[in-house]
Amino acid sequence: MKTIDTKGKSCPIPLIMTKKALAELAENETLEILLDNEISMKNVVHFLGEHNMNVKEEIFDDGFRLVVSKTGVIPEDAKIDEYCDINSQMTGNYVMSIQRNHMGEGSDELGENFIKSAINTILELEQKPNKMIFLNSGILMTLKDSHVIDSLKKLEQIGVEILVCGACLDYYNKKDELAVGRISNMYDILDAMSKAVKVISL
Repeated sequence: MKTIDTKGKSCPIPLIMTKKALAELAENETLEILLDNEISMKNVVHFLGEHNMNVKEEIFDDGFRLVVSKTGVIPEDAKIDEYCDINSQMTGNYVMSIQRNHMGEGSDELGENFIKSAINTILELEQKPNKMIFLNSGILMTLKDSHVIDSLKKLEQIGVEILVCGACLDYYNKKDELAVGRISNMYDILDAMSKAVKVISL
């Protein structure tokens, strides 16, 4: 596995380094990318997602680690600068809070269909949420067998940060089944909500 260290560098340098490194790899080879800037990380993830690369993201105290499997092709004329600050272009300064695995009151079956439809429809919005927070039974949406997992992965690839309540995963004993987003705590969740222009709860 080849490794590139982009720490201390701002966009578009991490994108340029990533594009160059992937061009030197054969199909299905793996690239490790180290970053220390969240915006640059999101820009790189979006760039790779747009070119059908399989990306796994890890967060550490000193930055971010992306592991990329070369499953797509990046054209030589791909415009790198278009992906800088993509988070501010494609997402709005609002947070979406999903607090249960159904939407509305009444029929549970209808409520589950509503929440699935709502999450799948977020991809069609002109401005996606900056962050999505999953609490209580809402965390079930982020698991491997969720009917909306593909939509959530696509949202994450274009820069939507997905925060999943760690205490809730422990309560439901589902931590090993998490398939998207990062495990978060109450401080991170309240901090995200307090900094948002608005919070939409589903």
